[in-house]
Amino acid sequence: MTKYKEIIATLKQQDDVLAEHWEEEIDTIIHKLKFLTPDAIPSVCIVDQNNFQVIHSDELQEKVKIAGGTLAEKLHSDIAIFIILQRDESLYSLIPTFINSQADSKAVANNNIYIVQTDHFNEGEATYLQDVEILAEIIQPKYFIFGRNGSDWIKFDLS
Repeated sequence: MTKYKEIIATLKQQDDVLAEHWEEEIDTIIHKLKFLTPDAIPSVCIVDQNNFQVIHSDELQEKVKIAGGTLAEKLHSDIAIFIILQRDESLYSLIPTFINSQADSKAVANNNIYIVQTDHFNEGEATYLQDVEILAEIIQPKYFIFGRNGSDWIKFDLS
């Protein structure tokens, strides 16, 4: 059973309306992306501002997959999208060093660097749907607009 199915099963015991909402939202995302070709599924790397280390877990991998991407387990030049989890305002003084260290990546070459600004990204079951929506807007922007751009995440423009 996937994590989101687990969450929905638990929610059904507590709040049937909320469970139905979550299930509908996630199923809609999955359905919209069902026919993506492999070349339309980008490699996504999520790093934390504190150490610029790659964040990887089975749950995060599932969220990225639902949102239309493939989660990278390490830094490499084929990464198409970088997502940086912001912890404080010092990120903007640190980001040039990170970008320079990844200058040969597709993400930097194509200006695909995003900053997640919400404090509660990937912090358990309660943020699962929010996380998927944020990731879907970033990874597959042609298909999704949830209104989170500008409040929960922004694009870091290199130009």
